[in-house]
Amino acid sequence: MSGDINLDQWWRIVEESVIRGELQPVGFEDSVPEELVNLARAAVCEVRMDLEPVEKYLEKSEPLKSPWDAVHSLIQLRTRLRLARGDQKVLSDLRESAEALIQNHPELPTRARLHHFLGIIDLQVNKPGVALGQLTQALECVGSAACRPWIMDGISQSYLYLGARTEGRRSLRRSIVDKNLVDDHLGIAISSGSLALAELQSGEPEAALSVLDETLNRRGEHLETLSKLRLHTFCLQAALELGDEEQLQKSHEELDQCLAECGEVEVPPIGFACIARARVFSHEGNHDAAMAELDHAARLLQHPELLMLIDYWRVQLTGKEKRTELQLKNLEERIDSLDKVMEGEILSRLLLADIAMEKGCKEEAIDRLEVAYSRVVQTNQPHWLELVDGAFRKIDPARQAARSIERFSGRPAEQMALTTTEDATIIFADLAGFTQRSTELSAEEVMETVRSVFELAVPLLAQHQVRPLQHLGDGLLAACQGDDHEKRGLDFALDFVERTSLASRIRREMGESWGLDLRAGVNSGPVVFGMLGSSYKQEWLAIGKTTNLAARLQSKGEIGEVVTLPELAKKVGYENPEAIIKPYDMKGFDAPVSVMKIPIHVIEE
Repeated sequence: MSGDINLDQWWRIVEESVIRGELQPVGFEDSVPEELVNLARAAVCEVRMDLEPVEKYLEKSEPLKSPWDAVHSLIQLRTRLRLARGDQKVLSDLRESAEALIQNHPELPTRARLHHFLGIIDLQVNKPGVALGQLTQALECVGSAACRPWIMDGISQSYLYLGARTEGRRSLRRSIVDKNLVDDHLGIAISSGSLALAELQSGEPEAALSVLDETLNRRGEHLETLSKLRLHTFCLQAALELGDEEQLQKSHEELDQCLAECGEVEVPPIGFACIARARVFSHEGNHDAAMAELDHAARLLQHPELLMLIDYWRVQLTGKEKRTELQLKNLEERIDSLDKVMEGEILSRLLLADIAMEKGCKEEAIDRLEVAYSRVVQTNQPHWLELVDGAFRKIDPARQAARSIERFSGRPAEQMALTTTEDATIIFADLAGFTQRSTELSAEEVMETVRSVFELAVPLLAQHQVRPLQHLGDGLLAACQGDDHEKRGLDFALDFVERTSLASRIRREMGESWGLDLRAGVNSGPVVFGMLGSSYKQEWLAIGKTTNLAARLQSKGEIGEVVTLPELAKKVGYENPEAIIKPYDMKGFDAPVSVMKIPIHVIEE
């Protein structure tokens, strides 16, 4: 039935047709069965988000046998995802269906795209760490296929959601380079927009404008109007953050011109442009025009998370003198009714805290920030945590510092300042061979590599309540105290090495010879904790035989290994049939010490 075409060729025609901006798949020989051509038509429409014809083409492609039946099922799942609008039940069902398809061992090209699909779902349910694993596997399976840069985009988003901005921006830049090679104008626009957003979230609006201007100047004439609209919307957002009135006027005029080119079409990208325009009108003092733009946005953006964001902007853009108590009450009731944590909710809680401070109600403001913090911690979303931390710093710097300490240690800050001796778990992680390798890298590359490692560590430190003690060049010394410290400490080390191993695999798929090659040692026992230094500089120390042994255990590991003692693993119930127990001579010990070397494998099939 498949004529002279195989899966790789079929997917290539579909994806290259999309890249060229074709409305239909172009490149099939006459010998290819009509069923497979209709299947390709459905796939092209789905990727272009032209969903209405998809079901018709899928019906015309039936019945299909292996391996094409799995492709048919994947296109159905992709279409349902486009329509899910964040519905958690639908996303859960889609994940279950995709996992079932993978269990049936589809051929490699389809399996790669199934992993990509699962990664996108994981991003939508705020599981960027899981998404990174799925997308890494997709990248390794897909070879040189045209969709490879699309997978890189997902990897970049995973990094950014994890707060690993260095790796996120690095991956986006590589994705743009790959898309340049095949003149994927639309793909470049998407990646450039994502890179600009990353720069905005990092507080770099000038860098965001630079990325956007370069893309519009080089690719603008090749882009569809809606693709240009997205970039011009980001330009206006960057101009608003920059505070340059001349740039703001220029970006606003360019966005208005692009909107005029869109005509009467009513689609979500116009909704995002309306939100940006609302901010400009509010900046100019035109409240009625701002509210009209938000009303327009609400008609186009029906996703619950986006509607919550619009509700936030309604209050934010209403001047202090026009805000009513009823308006504030309605916003509070709206955010208190939410189950899933959303950006609009967090921004609203911060806004209500600011309003409380304006009224002189500092304790109310702090209470609101405490609630915001407790909600953000559920997501472990670094950007939102930064927003809440920033609000705390403005209102109560001392409490923010204490909260930061407690976030990682799980203990009040005043306890952490005491000199104590207690049982704890010490983790020592190190980039293997990096000292020698660093002589071959530029100073910027050295710092970028080390920064990437520590950015990947932060959400895991918070998740497992592990306290970073010292950054030792290319190494990290951390401590885990309190109940279950052995389990939390070991889990942190395993997760940390797994995450950096993923980053290494991604870098090598990008053609780079140097990854984030981490190894870690974990040991538990009595530790002396205390603070050393003066008002000029202070640091926490963990002193004793337990700490020394953790460092020596780390030195016995290979790249991608966690090394600990068998008795620690047994105590926390950790088992791994691939772990190796081996005796080593250790400084300070009369007899060889038996150690457990745990290799980390990430979602291997």
